[in-house]
This record gives sequence, C-alpha cells and structure tokens, in this order.
Amino acid sequence: MTHILVVSNDVVGLTDTLSVLGHAGYHARGASTFAEARHRLAGRSPDLVIADQRLGEYNGLHVILRARARHPDLSAIVTTGAPDRGLEADATSLGVEWVLKPKDAKEWLAPVANVLAHSRVGRFPSVPRQPRRDITSRYLEQASACA
Repeated sequence: MTHILVVSNDVVGLTDTLSVLGHAGYHARGASTFAEARHRLAGRSPDLVIADQRLGEYNGLHVILRARARHPDLSAIVTTGAPDRGLEADATSLGVEWVLKPKDAKEWLAPVANVLAHSRVGRFPSVPRQPRRDITSRYLEQASACA
C-alpha cells in the first residue's frame, strides 16, 4: 500500500484530500503544521509527501527537504493556491513536482498517480548538483531553526 503524508494548514482541505486519497486506496495521513509534519516524518517514511507552500513561518519545501535528509528518494509535491514563479523554480530545481492547489480534492488523484509512476521508474529530471545543493542548504538551514 502506498503511504502519503499530506501537510496543510487548511484543515477542511486537508480532511477532504485525506478522504479522497483514502477512498482511492492510498494510506494517507495528515499534518496541519510544520512541527506536526516533522513528528510524522520521524517515524516511517511515506512514499509521497504533499505539502502546502505556506505553513506559518515555513513552507512545503522545508518539510520536503527535512524528509529527504533522511529519505533521499522521497517523492514530493508542493502546492499553492496561486502561481508563484519563485517557488515553482525552487521546486523544479529540487526535483519536486509543483502543482496549483485543485479546487476539488478529487483532482489530486491525477498528479499523485503521475508523481508516483515517475518516481518508481526514476524519470524525474536530473538536477544540476551545485544549484540543488545551494537551494537545499538554504531551506535546511531555515528549517533547522525550528528544531
């Protein structure tokens, strides 16, 4: 069974997304804060993390990079309600899928299936080493401040 962690401070959207993913056969768990996500990631690693762009002081990339520090092959999606070219560029350079938040939770099924299919066959684009390290370091330093 595929395990998914969904991180969102929108409790209604989080509940709806977890319900849709559960009915689709995924084992989905949720976290509504950065700290709660860190706690959930300290245990068993999920197969996929879906994280909102905004999580209080932090964002979804902070969650994903902390998780990848322990589980480098973790598949991930970062999402936002409005276009954000900076976040999209950072996500892309880190091999993280960037998705505009769907209006209906059922619309999560296609990007989730797509990311999981690509991760299993290793088709994520290769990322240049130096830019990835720079971005990763910046996000991990910011996320470490919450430790």
